[in-house]
Amino acid sequence: MDRIEQYKESANKYDLSDELSHFKERFDNSNEFIYLVGNSLGKLPLDTINNINQTVKIDWGKDLVSSWNEKWLSIENIIAKKISKILKCDEKEVYVGDSTSENLYKLLKSILINNSEIKSIISDNLNFPSDNYIAEGVARDFKGVSFKLLDYGNEVEANIDMLKKFILKNNGILILSLVSFKSSYRYPIKEINDFCKNNNSIVIWDISHAVGAIDIDFHNTNTKYAVGCTYKYLNGGPGSPAFIYANKQEQNTLKTPIRGWFSHSSPFDYSKNYEENNTMDRFKSGTPHIIQLSALEKGLDIIIEAGTNKLESKSINLFNFFKTIYNSHLNKKGYDLVTPLKDNLRGSHITIAHKESWRISKCLSLPKGKGRKILVDFRPDKFIRISLTPLYTNFEDIYNLTYRLFSIIEKEEYLQHSYNKPTVT
Repeated sequence: MDRIEQYKESANKYDLSDELSHFKERFDNSNEFIYLVGNSLGKLPLDTINNINQTVKIDWGKDLVSSWNEKWLSIENIIAKKISKILKCDEKEVYVGDSTSENLYKLLKSILINNSEIKSIISDNLNFPSDNYIAEGVARDFKGVSFKLLDYGNEVEANIDMLKKFILKNNGILILSLVSFKSSYRYPIKEINDFCKNNNSIVIWDISHAVGAIDIDFHNTNTKYAVGCTYKYLNGGPGSPAFIYANKQEQNTLKTPIRGWFSHSSPFDYSKNYEENNTMDRFKSGTPHIIQLSALEKGLDIIIEAGTNKLESKSINLFNFFKTIYNSHLNKKGYDLVTPLKDNLRGSHITIAHKESWRISKCLSLPKGKGRKILVDFRPDKFIRISLTPLYTNFEDIYNLTYRLFSIIEKEEYLQHSYNKPTVT
């Protein structure tokens, strides 16, 4: 049998011909380990350091309150415009601020306030759990509205025919993650959007595990609503603000559930009466988080410069390289590649399963001897997630990972670790 080492030369060859390889230099690579968890927290762009220093030392430190009029009041709209370029939509269709959960809550309630005929909020078992927590809670706030969850009987892939039948029985609001957080399964977004439009239903997409790594076009896919975070592939940093997308044709029907200061049409008139802003600013709950917004900007610039079509193309190539080594070596060691093989049904992370997944993950992150540390995600109860972040993941990273995955089982290295799990994995 061919030795796994043969793929090292192929990895070097692919990296030399990679037109996006230079983008890795734009990030902080001072650590010594291989980072394959960009779908949990993206790396730090070097330009972000200067941007935050400017915000803290100059804008806040020296200019103080005058920075509101000079810079800060416009920063949300500047960021929204950049996110709109990534999503291929209008800049007036994006609001930036708060968390994904808060934004889903606000968007759900704003739709329901003026749509008393909606009686169902539905989702499926592939969706991120906190989205379903929010949906179930919102349903309880509206008399006659129920929350229902479709279970496919697996954690890997949706059954679209089953989903469509579920929609027909429960017309209302459907919430789905465009890319499933466990398996990397990717929904046929336009097909679902069109089906719901023709069957008296509305879709809200959570694109947190997709945006910044795959090509998304909201207008060409007839997408009406979406939410998403910015700290994963968009490299906005921990706690960076999330966003809401609402197609301009739907905005007149929305009413904010939180009458915040900045959602007022004239917030600095300090009026006694509330007059809701008729733009996406209606979703502003309060004062913008300036430092977090300044940390996000440069990560978005890099995504725009690289182009999401090229990022997705590289993601596909990285996956195919992994799949080649998997087919020749890893599948013989008890690994199961659960991520869909078709490019249009996959996001930008790889998920594998093994009966020893947890202890394998520990071997990667806590290698014995002089082995190089490799960070991956573990998702209960058996999944290892490998992020393909095209801006800084290279083919050599994939080779080194597969070599370690092979040798950990070959040498039974996992036996040196316990089953104890930390809080964050």
